[in-house]
Formats: sequence, structure tokens, C-alpha cells
Amino acid sequence: MEKKLKPKVFGNHLLCDGPALKKFFRAMRITVLCFFLGLAQVWAVESYAQMTKLSMKLDNKPLEQVLKFIEDESDFFFLYNRDLIDVEQEVTVDARNKTIKTILDDVLEGTDISYAVFDRQIVLTNTNLINAMVAQQRSISGKVTDANGLPLPGVTVVVKGTTQGTITNVDGNFTIVNIPENATLQFSFVGMQTQEIVVVDQTTINVIMLEDAIGIEEVVAIGYGSQKRVNVIGSVSQISSGNLKERPVTQLSNILAGQMSGVTVIQRSGKPGETNSSLRIRGVGSFGASPNALVLVDGLPTDRYDNINPNDIETISVLKDASTAAIYGARAANGVVLITTKKGKEGKFSVRYDGRAGVSVPTELPKMANSWEYAEMMNIAMGAKVYSEEDIAKFKSGADIDNYPNTNWFNEVFKNGTQQDHNISLTGGTQANKYFASFNYLNQTGIVDENGYDRYSFRLNTESMLGKKVKLSTIISGIQEKKYEPVGPGDLGQMNTVEQIITNTVRIPSIYASRYTNGEYGSGLETFGTPVSWIGSESFLNKPEWYGKINARLDWTPFNNLTVSAIGGYSFSLLEWIRYKGSQVLNSDYTLKSSNLYQDRDKEIYKTMQYTAEYLKDIKWHQIKILAGYSFENQVNDYLNGYRLNFATNTYTVLDMGGETDQVAGGNITEWALQSLFGRLNYNYKQKYLMESTVRYDGSSRFPATMRYAFFPSVAVGWRISEEDFLKEGFAWISNLKLKASAGVLGNQNIGNYPYQATYASGWAYPIGDQLSTGISYTTYTDPNIHWESTRTMDIGIESGFFDQKLTFNVSYFDRHTSDILYAPSSSVSSVIGVGIGSTNTGEAKNKGWEFEVGHRSKFGDFSYNLNGNLSIINNEVVTLGVGNIEQPNGMVGNGSDLFIGFPMQMYYGYKSDGVFLDQDDIDTWANQSQITPNPQAGDIRYMDISGPEGIPDGKVSSEYDRTYLGSMIPKYTFSFNLGTSYKNLDLGVFLQGVAGVKGMLNNYAGYAFSNDGSIQQWMINGRFNPENPVRYPEYPRLQVFSNTIPPNYVTSDFWILNASYLRLKNVQLGYSFPKNITNPLGVDYLRMYCSGENLFTYKSYRKGWDPEINTGGAYYPIMSTFTVGVNVQF
Repeated sequence: MEKKLKPKVFGNHLLCDGPALKKFFRAMRITVLCFFLGLAQVWAVESYAQMTKLSMKLDNKPLEQVLKFIEDESDFFFLYNRDLIDVEQEVTVDARNKTIKTILDDVLEGTDISYAVFDRQIVLTNTNLINAMVAQQRSISGKVTDANGLPLPGVTVVVKGTTQGTITNVDGNFTIVNIPENATLQFSFVGMQTQEIVVVDQTTINVIMLEDAIGIEEVVAIGYGSQKRVNVIGSVSQISSGNLKERPVTQLSNILAGQMSGVTVIQRSGKPGETNSSLRIRGVGSFGASPNALVLVDGLPTDRYDNINPNDIETISVLKDASTAAIYGARAANGVVLITTKKGKEGKFSVRYDGRAGVSVPTELPKMANSWEYAEMMNIAMGAKVYSEEDIAKFKSGADIDNYPNTNWFNEVFKNGTQQDHNISLTGGTQANKYFASFNYLNQTGIVDENGYDRYSFRLNTESMLGKKVKLSTIISGIQEKKYEPVGPGDLGQMNTVEQIITNTVRIPSIYASRYTNGEYGSGLETFGTPVSWIGSESFLNKPEWYGKINARLDWTPFNNLTVSAIGGYSFSLLEWIRYKGSQVLNSDYTLKSSNLYQDRDKEIYKTMQYTAEYLKDIKWHQIKILAGYSFENQVNDYLNGYRLNFATNTYTVLDMGGETDQVAGGNITEWALQSLFGRLNYNYKQKYLMESTVRYDGSSRFPATMRYAFFPSVAVGWRISEEDFLKEGFAWISNLKLKASAGVLGNQNIGNYPYQATYASGWAYPIGDQLSTGISYTTYTDPNIHWESTRTMDIGIESGFFDQKLTFNVSYFDRHTSDILYAPSSSVSSVIGVGIGSTNTGEAKNKGWEFEVGHRSKFGDFSYNLNGNLSIINNEVVTLGVGNIEQPNGMVGNGSDLFIGFPMQMYYGYKSDGVFLDQDDIDTWANQSQITPNPQAGDIRYMDISGPEGIPDGKVSSEYDRTYLGSMIPKYTFSFNLGTSYKNLDLGVFLQGVAGVKGMLNNYAGYAFSNDGSIQQWMINGRFNPENPVRYPEYPRLQVFSNTIPPNYVTSDFWILNASYLRLKNVQLGYSFPKNITNPLGVDYLRMYCSGENLFTYKSYRKGWDPEINTGGAYYPIMSTFTVGVNVQF
């Protein structure tokens, strides 16, 4: 029975549907195609076309059937324009053991079709058209390249509105003749954005084609494989290397912020090498186990993805629903992030350098009071003349800076940070052997002296054909990091990190000197020095880290459509922490004599073996793909630490040089393993009706033997309405329309190692007779039946594209319900039985929401643009705490602090307020709040009486009845907007990102005046309650001085809860790509220079001087704005 050839049309191209072509587009990116076509002939080796011989006999058959036969029996595939080539004409062929050239010469003899063989690709052209064009006089020529400057062969170039055209040759060059006046040339290529250029009076036109990142033929990475975007029915978001390049950020999580719907990234620090970012996918899934997503780099899991060199990344895929994530079972409840690094490309040896340098400054810094403002405000806060008028005058005069200084601590401590990043990548190879290598050096210096980050990394990715049916892929990578920062001297119990030093830069008042006029350090608040002396000391914190990974993958294709793979992975990390707090002479009056050294070392070894088999079968209109696999993973952590005091000198900072008294040593070894079976079935009928089912059976050593194994299934269905005839005929402007739905169960095993095992402690007394004897006892009762947290997910969505994908719109609704959340009951429960209660599977939570994505792109002559935006709406809610449920007097049920049934996690629980008291009459007529504020005064916060024992206000403000929900730190809305434009050789990109429906809070030194002898910020002075001019709603209540006991005005209330919503101008980038007439004489394939800015402006209503992503009362490091210039050059 003959198979009917099923053509697939992409723009003006028609590609015959053969197994080789399907396999090609499934496995390779379009850039590999460019190398494959353009550079194969460079190598002086016998080509596939010369080696391959075929036998066939067909009489009077359509040409397309002959082409189909050749594709089925070989790796050849054909590319041609259906408007120019008649594939319905009948031909005859009789060949025995002949080369492809001999066969085509025979088949095409007497036709108007000519051909060109580029190794496995065969391009058919119309002989008459080419001859007619050659006969003409006027011509236009040029070269077509990709974004990296590499030539693109096979690009169709036509005069718009006609059939007149040509294709580019192996060098990307083209010539087209007899061009009418005011003609428009159209350039199209599979997987690339079609471009149109008005000729006018040009005789040379060079074109740079960009990948069609939103095309339905985009290949998307999924678990243990990849799929065409058009066939994906789960919720997957993907960004490619084009979205990552040239951003002046060094941490991968910051690049992801705002790039994809449903993905929330909150950056809490601008510290070099560390951002303390949280990465959440579709909300926060647990308040017991870790809510972090599973991150895999080339198939190996990692907790430290931020140190990956962004230049090495090809794609980042985020699996958000059960149908895509269930293949990872017990670790996928909070989503999965797949990072795929770049692979080698067939072609000539190519070298690329990417470099940039820039400076960083804080996005926000609070304005602090100067010395005389501080003195005046202190007098008001104390209600006494702590500082006389004479003292204040001396502060203002600046005549005696030793005793009456006016120190601007930000100027003394902070400087501009710097950044330089250098990357060299090498790529090339033959059909049998391809390679990609990179070398990277990154250096960052912080805004504080002695603070910085260095990273060295390398990568070598190779692919080798071991015969015709076996391919070996290897990935070897290594990273060395060094993080360093200042700490305080040994006499200080705190100042153990640079964040604590920066916080004290906010805390210490300007009335203290950084240095005296004789050059000695100032004594500071408690005569332990100041941030300036701590930075200048010989104390330090060094954190060297080493990482290494090896992946090896062997793919065997015993026959067409079946691939059997064996994958081995090994990763190693060694992290050290060396903190020395030395002695220091501050000045002639004070010497800090204590010293101590703390050192730890954490070694981690991870190993995995995975085996998969994938089978693909086409049966007429049916396509079936089956994946089955087994994996085993094992990880061992070996930790040790040591601590010593009293070093004789700061010169020798090794443990052996410390004193022998009070020395401490410790360590432990932990191990876990995971064994899994998994499978996936994909089915589609006519590329129209889609189904996918995934299963995984996991066994984890972290759980007791009876609860060790669990089953995680999922199912998804989809309908490509755009493939229905009724839509094709009546609505041709709809290029893609797909309905999809999925459901499944995912697990979370991020609970630590063996929490079901009880531990003992000594020192317990037991009565034996009439005496007490010392023994051991349980310290915590544990649950012997602890098991996975489980998340049931449901997802429905619509994907749509219009006008040849120039306009796209996608929407999804999701519902995630997590049960069996691990939670330990509060102390009120454990106090009943006398010992602590360990975690048990008792809680539930849910996340529901919507995701919207919209995109538009177009081109007008030399100007092109693309617009993309996304919006996520996430509603987080605690369903129950199970045995941890405690009903509060006000009727709310929860733990009494931040978890309550019916409200989001990470909530603020406190009092409602209504401004401040204006006078005594105001106090007398207000509800009695003496339980909170025993002696209220004018300027104190008025707390609202919202309930009482009967459920209605009772005239009293109490902690039992009048605290309530004040907001959550989890954003309800996340959104972004991305604009990319280009005009000739100029390109401009603008990226905005933001969150809304989120609360934050600044307390202690960050939010309160005179906290623990601290300073006061300018907004507090300007917005304070002034009894001489009282207002109901000041920004700050009456000034108070306090140390360890927090005054009533500073208990948690909505007076202090801030709107942390913001819209940030995240990135602006302007670049210029030099034209070929400049680069070619230099022997350069591609040259681009650019300038870029990160975190340039933030629209917010947060506290003045504070970035809305900073949510702290203690140690912090400002978020950075970064300005860079860079260059990309390829040879």
C-alpha cells in the first residue's frame, strides 16, 4: 500500500514530511541547520552524498513520491518552493546501487527542475526561472546571515507579489535580476522571521535574519527530551540565549525575573555573587517542606544554578503543570526549571568573544540626619536637653570635628561597585564530531572595600558519532568561585557579615567620628569601633567554592524510530567558609584584643545513572511516541567545622595557631538516594488531536521503608482547532489556535534527611528508688509514617496566533492543591506532653490563578519591532494546619503568627490603626488600649477595636481579639513588558518588570528612629508627629528612644506595613552591529557594541530611600543599578 506524501508548509517553503526531517527538527536548533548547510563543504572529507548509494524502481509515479522514497531510505531531505516546483509531474526511475546525484540526474532529465546537494539537504530550483533571470541586465546582490554573522544558505528571496526569486547559496550570497521600480524583496527561511526590504535604488542588500522565537515550530525542552511548541499541551515557558545575552547581571535568577508568566523572582540583595533571590513557580506551594523549584542543568539537579555562566546557556524551560513536570515525580511539586547549555555546531572553527565592563550603584539609599538634626531630634524624643544649644552650634560649625563631627557614613563606607565579564567560546566540527567550549572570567567588587566576587568557569560539550547508529555526547564543566567580605573584630559578637556592617552604617549616628584628626579610628557607639574601622581591620570572611560536573550520554539507534540511551552523571562541590575576627587597635584609648577563627568545609558528591528508550511511529495520520526510563540518584554530604579563640597575631590565621581552651570541632555525614521508573506516551492524530500521559514511580531513602515509594501520574489533552478545515478555509488569518487541559499529581521530598528518626539527648533525670539518676531521653516525638507532600494540579489554557504568528495571545488557568504538608505543631501543643513534636503530614494549601501572555511583531522596511508582555494572578491560601490548628480568641484559626486558615502564607498579623492621638481628649474618647499602650500620649498610634468576646467591638483593644490579617509578602500580581526594536544596524531593547498586591515592612534600624541608640532618617524627621502642629495621619508617630524593649508604637500594625508593589525599568540596551563592508576586510564575521543599564528606575510607594524588594529590619545589602558597555565579536 502506498503512503500518501503529507506536505508541511512553512511560509513560502514546502518541506516534505519524512522521518529524517522530523528527526532533524526535533533534535536540532535552527542555528545548527545554518552550519549544516553553509559549512559542510569546507571540510575536505568524503561527504554523505558521495558515500550513500540507493536502489529504487518506480514507473510513472509523481515526483513527490520519488522524493518521499528517497527520504524514507536515507537521511536526505528536500527543500523547495511549491510555487516554483511541480512535484505532481510523473517521472520514472530505475537505479541499482547509485549515488543520489546519478539518480536525480536521471529523474529530472527533461524537466525544468535543477538541484543542488548540500550534504544531506537537497535544494530544488526552477531552471527556467533562473535562466530567465540570468538573461536580464539589472541585478541586486547581497548576503544573508544569522544574528551571529554566519551565512544562511537556502534562504528564499522573492520579489513580493510575484514568483520571481532565488535562493541563497552555501555562502549565504544571492543575486536577483530585473527588479521593478519600487520593488520589495521578501526574505524567508524556516524558523526565521520573514523580512521585507524596499529596494529603492540599492544594488547591494545584506540581511541579518533573526530566529522566530515565537514560531509554532520552536523546539521546547521538556523532561528527558524535547517537543515542537505546536505539539506541547502542557504549560511550558521557555526563553533562549537571545533573552539572556548582554544583560549586566551575573546571577541567573535575576535574568529570569519577569521573563515568563507564572514565575516570580524576588531579589533581596545586591551583594556580589549572592542575591538571596527566591524563585517561585505559580505561587508558594508549602509552609513545611522547601517551596523551591527543582532545577536541572543538562539533566543534573542543582541548588546552585546562580553561578552558571549565562553565555553557556542555550535555553531555559520552566515546566509549570503536572503534565510536563510529573516526569520528575517526587521533586516536581513546585515546578521544574530545565537549563540546557549550548552544543557544538558543524562547520568551520569559530571563535567568539563577549566582554563587558561597568559600574554599580545602589538603587536606593535612605537620607540620614546630619549631626545637628540628630541632636535636635534626640532632645525632642527624650523630652530633655540632652544636647545644649551650644552643642548643636558646634556640630553646625564643624570647627571641632573630633568632638563634634558631622559624619556622612554613606560617603565614608560606600563606593561605586565595578563589574567586568570576559567570555571566550569556541565551536565547530564535522558531521561526526562537534564541540563547544567556553572560558569565562567574572569579577565584581562591591560598594564596600574588601568585598567582592571572582568566578572562573570552563565548559566543554562534545558530540561524536561512533559509527552510523551510536552517538556519544559529553559535557564537562568546572567553576571556581571566591567570595570575600569584611567582618568586625573579635570583641564584637555581631558584625559577622558585610550585611551587618552595612546595617550599622544606617544605624550609627553622624555625631560619631569615623577617624580623628590624628588618623586614629573613632571609638563609635559602644567603643567597639565603627563601620570604617571594621572594614579597615584585618578581619575577613572568605568563601572559596569549587564545582565540577561530568555528563556522558550514549544514544543507540538500532533501527529507525527507536533510540536507546544511557546517561551517567557525576557532580562534585567543595564549599569552604573561613571567618577570622582579629584584634585591632582603634586609637590610643581603646584596643580590641579578642580574636577567633571559625572554619567549615562542606563536600558534596552526586551520582546518577539513567536509562531511557524512546520510540516514534507514524501510522498514516497517527503519530505515537513512547518514552520509558529508569534512574538512580545518590548524594553524599561530608561536613566538618572547627572554632578557636585567642590568636597571638593576626598574621597567622589557621586553626592550629589559636588557643587550646574553648576550642570546638564538629562534623557529620549525610546520604540520600532516589530510585525511579518513569514513562511518557504522546499521541496525535493529524497533528490536530493531541494526548499525553506521564507516570513516575519514585522511591526515596528519606522516608521510612513502608512509606518510601509513591506513584505520580498525569494526563493532558489538546485540540489544535487551527488545523480543522472549517477554520483554515474561513479564517486563514488564524495561524494557530489550540485548546489544552491537564491534570496530575506531583510530589515534594524536600524535607531534609530522615525526619522520621528520633534523636536522644543526655542530661535527663530519672527517679530510681529514692534517688535521681541521669540518663537519656527523646527530645522530640517524630512521626514514623512521614511521607511525601502531594500536589494535585489542574490546568486549562488557550494558545493562539494570528496573521502568520505576528500576533499571539495565550491564557491559562491553574489550580494547585497541596496536601500532607509537613508541619510541626506549636509550642502550646508540645507543652501539654512535655517534649517537642516533630513534623507530620498535616497541612494543606492551595494556589489558584491566571496567566496571560501577549506578543506582537512587525517590520516596515528597515525598521522592525517586537512587543511581549505577560501577567500572572496568583491567589495563595492556607487550607488547614491539621494538628497545628489553634483557634484564636478572635475566631481565626492558625499558629497565632503568620499562618491562618483562609489567608495567604507569609502574612502579617497585627493591629489595624487609625492615625495617632492628637490630645488627651482624643485618648479619653477612644477605645481603651491600655493593654497595648499602658500610658498613651499625643502622637501615639491609635489601634482600632475591631472585635471582642462577642465578636463585635467591646471598647477595648487587646491582642486576643483585635489582631487580624494585614497583607502578605507573596505578590498576587507579577507582570512584565518587553520591547525590542531595530533599524538597520541599530537595536534597542527596553524591559519593564513589576509586582503588585504585595506587602513589606521595615523595622529596627531600617524602619524606626533611635532604635537601640541608632540614628534617624530624614523622612522620619519630615513626617514625624509634631505636637505644635498635630495631624491625624503623620508618616511617623511621636519620637521615642528605645533599646531592647520595643515600645507599644512599634508592635506590628498596618501603620508600619508598606505597599511593596513596584514597576521597575529593569533593563535598557542600545547596540550597533557593524556592517559587513567594515567587518569583512578585518576578517571578522560579526561585530557589535552596546551599552546597557539594569534596574534604572523604580516607580513605587515604598519608604523613601528603600528599594521595595528590601524587606528587613536587620542585615541587608542594597539592590544595585548597573551600567555597562560591551562588545561581541566573532571570527
